[in-house]
Amino acid sequence: MRDCIYVEHQNFVSVVTNSFKFVNVVSKETTYIPFSEVECLIFENELSYFSKKLVSKCMEENIALLFCDKKHSPVTMLTNDFGHSNRLKRLNLQMSLGNKVKKRLWRKIVIGKINNQAVNLQLLTENNDMGKMLVLASKQVDEGDTKNREAYAARRYFTTLFGPNFKRGRYDDVVNASLNYGYALIRAMIRREIAVHGLEASVGIHHQSIENAFNLSDDLIEPFRPFVDSYVYENIFNEGALTLELGEKKALLNILLENCIIDEKVCTVTDAIKVAVTSFVSCLDKNSSSPLKLPSFIEVGK
Repeated sequence: MRDCIYVEHQNFVSVVTNSFKFVNVVSKETTYIPFSEVECLIFENELSYFSKKLVSKCMEENIALLFCDKKHSPVTMLTNDFGHSNRLKRLNLQMSLGNKVKKRLWRKIVIGKINNQAVNLQLLTENNDMGKMLVLASKQVDEGDTKNREAYAARRYFTTLFGPNFKRGRYDDVVNASLNYGYALIRAMIRREIAVHGLEASVGIHHQSIENAFNLSDDLIEPFRPFVDSYVYENIFNEGALTLELGEKKALLNILLENCIIDEKVCTVTDAIKVAVTSFVSCLDKNSSSPLKLPSFIEVGK
């Protein structure tokens, strides 16, 4: 299991042999971390520096480079868009994917999301009645979710989890800020995996906005969102945090290491992202929704 390394202090990061070399510009302290132990490098400090060789090595090793803004929020990621030989083939498959298959894929994604929300409520709040209601809603999802069971479930889910006055959106309260940050981390890892497989991120399954360059990641993220919700509930909401500080944002990286089940195996959320994207490629190759694999909670406890 590889880690996401948070470059919090003013560092110069370079490459030596088979490791990253971190030199603290102020204290001159030097640290080495092998490539094999790193999933992602997150540059939080705006005064950090890195070498061109670092970028090349990260692309070669499929190690994501994620950069944060002054508010310590993810703003961009570097991924290898040139390392896949089947990009045109994958693009053609994405563009030719039939509407019926897309609708079936979206149905599976929405059902996976709602079922994870239901389990989340049962694990965290012991509200079995609402959990059962969401399970019933998941059984009502048709192809393409024309009845919009996703929105129906979301309204009831969030107010049950975070209280009747909670409103989901881009608000300044600490819970929404934490959710948005956690979702951004998951979305970034999905974007990395999409690039690794030579997929075009702007060509989505359900999301089709011409202004969104990452429609596909916004489709595939949906069943993963409840894992962020769970972490925020336990570590932000329950702890009574008033603001989202750097320490809390750094701790939110632990979401990527949470365990889940996918393809009948237990693995981390990060590895589940890889399985989900790989399975989507199989969907394209077979022009079928059947191969799609999505994550679920370990219902007996995490």
